Amino acid sequence: MATAAIGRDDAVIRAAREVFAEHGMSAPITEVAQRAGVGVASIYRRYPSKNELVEQVRIAAFRLVIAEAEAARAEEGDPWRALSRFMHRCMREGSGIGTVLPQLEQRYAFSAEFRGLQQQVAELIEVLVEDAQRAGELRSDVDWTDILLLFKHLNPSLPTSESRRAELRTRYLGLVLEGLRSEGAALRGPAPGAAEWRALCDNRAE
Repeated sequence: MATAAIGRDDAVIRAAREVFAEHGMSAPITEVAQRAGVGVASIYRRYPSKNELVEQVRIAAFRLVIAEAEAARAEEGDPWRALSRFMHRCMREGSGIGTVLPQLEQRYAFSAEFRGLQQQVAELIEVLVEDAQRAGELRSDVDWTDILLLFKHLNPSLPTSESRRAELRTRYLGLVLEGLRSEGAALRGPAPGAAEWRALCDNRAE
């Protein structure tokens, strides 16, 4: 894909993430096109339905999570610093990770690409968590699913700029990281299982 086309595609994904998070699936594609600075027809040529566009927003987030997890493990010698860096980078301004998007139709079937990346995300985060737990730095009752669902809790839709939202995410992530330390009091309730996490990730009831 040419550089200009990639840039337009990235702009559409960013715009779609913002519009659907703000207005749900009822939002018109014209709003996405306006924010992205492209024509409506060009969006429909690339993404024939809103469901497919929302899936691509999630795929873009998966790819970023994977890149950040791989970089954190490769470049940080300390497992706690690797986990902390990973979470901070995923919450940085403009990342879009954790953005709460609308539910898709129950009959919508996610692509093989989506499912493959979803599984890769789970495996990489599990490794980061296990590394930090083996080092005695992360509490033993935290599961990899907890880390991923924290992204949703830390990135609510707020009526302010993305810059300010990113500042607030960083602030509250600092509090969360202190609670993840190994000496913390026992957590109440069980961690999400893999099936529950997948359903929540898909924005569907299990």
